[in-house]
Amino acid sequence: MKRQIKKIAVISSGNGGQSMAAYFAYLGYRVALYARETERVEMFSSFTFTITGAINATAEVELISSDMGQVIKNAELIMVTTPAQYHPIVARAMAPHLTDGQAVVLNPGRTFGTMAFSRVLSECGAKAEIMLGETDTFTFTCRCPELRKPQIYKIKDVVRLAAHDNSYSDRLLALLHEIFEMYSLAESVLYTGFANVGTIFHPMPILMNITRVEAKEDFKFYVQGISPLVASMLEKMDLERISVANAYGVSVPTARRWLAECYGSRGNSLYERIQNTEAYKTVLAPTDIDTRYIFEDILTGCVPTSCAGKAAGIDTEVLDTLIKWASILYGRDFRAEGRNENLVDFESFLQ
Repeated sequence: MKRQIKKIAVISSGNGGQSMAAYFAYLGYRVALYARETERVEMFSSFTFTITGAINATAEVELISSDMGQVIKNAELIMVTTPAQYHPIVARAMAPHLTDGQAVVLNPGRTFGTMAFSRVLSECGAKAEIMLGETDTFTFTCRCPELRKPQIYKIKDVVRLAAHDNSYSDRLLALLHEIFEMYSLAESVLYTGFANVGTIFHPMPILMNITRVEAKEDFKFYVQGISPLVASMLEKMDLERISVANAYGVSVPTARRWLAECYGSRGNSLYERIQNTEAYKTVLAPTDIDTRYIFEDILTGCVPTSCAGKAAGIDTEVLDTLIKWASILYGRDFRAEGRNENLVDFESFLQ
């Protein structure tokens, strides 16, 4: 198959960004990696990455830079892998440099991701005609314990993709299929948004293990951090998420079904399926309470789902309690800071 993509820009140098940049370079693409701070760029002593896990290889990226213009210049595909709470910052930095025909994919968008991203691009006066899209989940299960040494535990079996403008859906999928055959089209960004299982799997286990995280205890996040009791709370949250999605005319998989589709996990309960997910066996918990599992997943998952529920008249008691609990613990108003009704017109999707 003739390649449409020659250069890929990856935005973010964290776990996902380094893993994805190294993977694309391993496949033979020209890759530029964006790190927001110059100090972060200077930490990379070389452009060579060593991948372990599902793939064992070395690969070299072409550029690591904090210059957004240089990173995305002539890139047919721009993969935004930064935690979703930073999407507005990325959009503002990217707006002056985008050119017609580029594909920008939020991997993942979390909940209402492209809507927030496109709003910032518009506010910044971006005129380029781009194909903006998002996935429902990050493509890999991965970690990067050391710079330039990503560990890709699993390339997920199923990833849903949606274009912000549905007229671009087929073109965007065809472009991504050059790399990821397991991508399939979702009906809309409402689907990819409400299918955001990070909302379910990440913040509640942190809050219910907060003293272990604060003490920097070495424990496995999913296997040891999600007990039957914690899993039962996740099931309650998940029912709320599904109910909200249904109110907007969207049918998304339960967290239990999602594990079966993405990982082939089996079990009679969510707890059993989490415990039987091979890719989760060695994933360690964060060792800092200031983790994206709180800031990303509450601000761009729990808050918009709760606000969407409120607009539709759906009770989200567990989600609301989690947001309030986290706000008290962290001394900040997550609902006010998140993707709330001031950023997204939820009621327009109910008409």
